[in-house]
Amino acid sequence: MNNFKKIKQKIENNIIFKIVKVLMYIAVVLLLIVILVQRVTKNNFSVGGVRIFMIVSESMKGEYEIGDILISKSVPADKINVGDNVTYLGEVGNFDGLIITHKVINKQERDGSIIFTTKGIANSAADPEIEYDQIYGKVIYRTHILSFLGKLMSKQWSYYVLFAVVGIVVSIEIVSSMFESDEEEEENDRKEE
Repeated sequence: MNNFKKIKQKIENNIIFKIVKVLMYIAVVLLLIVILVQRVTKNNFSVGGVRIFMIVSESMKGEYEIGDILISKSVPADKINVGDNVTYLGEVGNFDGLIITHKVINKQERDGSIIFTTKGIANSAADPEIEYDQIYGKVIYRTHILSFLGKLMSKQWSYYVLFAVVGIVVSIEIVSSMFESDEEEEENDRKEE
């Protein structure tokens, strides 16, 4: 029993273990916050014009994969150029009500408004034209850690693995606390003698 306790103490006192543990907690909390904010606000929440979106289709395959988490920032219309990726709210046909991230392939001024044409790089046809007020923002960053976790959580088997890992950790904690309490009782018995 002492060997198990010594090994556990060595692992828990290891600085790398502590850093990895904290980073994992932070990553999981960030992922949960992102998912919660997206679900509750239906992506209508931004901080300083910054919003977080998750890729849910293969229309941008080659640049983004399903599960990638992107950060978009509101920028003036003149800062959006052909070749930029933008996230916008569709208002026409099959796009109505959908939040889409596609590449700008054309930008023109028409009747005092700036009109954008976008297209998913894996799609054969362009999207319906959009106006600037439909655009949530220009994609400024793809988060690698949150994207990895998002992709992992998009797979059904990952939930089983997550529950198994949590179950194992909880079981280890319960067993180790039982042994610690047994050892404490033995020590108290020895002190009483």
